[in-house]
Amino acid sequence: MDLTLPYAKTDLAWSAIRTRSIELSGAARAVLIMIDGKRPLADLLPAIEALSLTLDDVRELLTRGLVAPCPKKQVTAPLAHSSVPAPAPAPAATRSLAAAKFYALEQIARLLGRRDEALRLAARDVVDHPSLLTWLETCRHAIAEIAGEERANMLMARTHALIPELQPA
Repeated sequence: MDLTLPYAKTDLAWSAIRTRSIELSGAARAVLIMIDGKRPLADLLPAIEALSLTLDDVRELLTRGLVAPCPKKQVTAPLAHSSVPAPAPAPAATRSLAAAKFYALEQIARLLGRRDEALRLAARDVVDHPSLLTWLETCRHAIAEIAGEERANMLMARTHALIPELQPA
């Protein structure tokens, strides 16, 4: 598996996402959604690892025909007198509200088991940064009651690492 290549969803994956016809864990589904054919797999690794998954899980998506590598683009040598600036480097980690939310949901399911229904329903109302932070605080309290403050704080720290920084207006 070439980490420098971007991977894209196949037609089978698009169908599976729409119809939920293929059995995937919440984390694997989140990774499948993140794979967009634009970013190399290496850029997605921090988010994949934050979901407690590994490259073996991505290989499983590849084996099942849900993702495929995008072909490498031909690189031509730049002209000696070119005034076009070099592209900015890609960000080191993929941060998104969706990645943070999916990670938190996966961990809540593991920690709370069947006692997570109210939090899962409340997650449907998470649509922006403020609503995510409010929901995460509710989750932290629920986890602290069952698994302790240390576990709750550790989950929140990992989840907050996936949240993009707010840009000043």
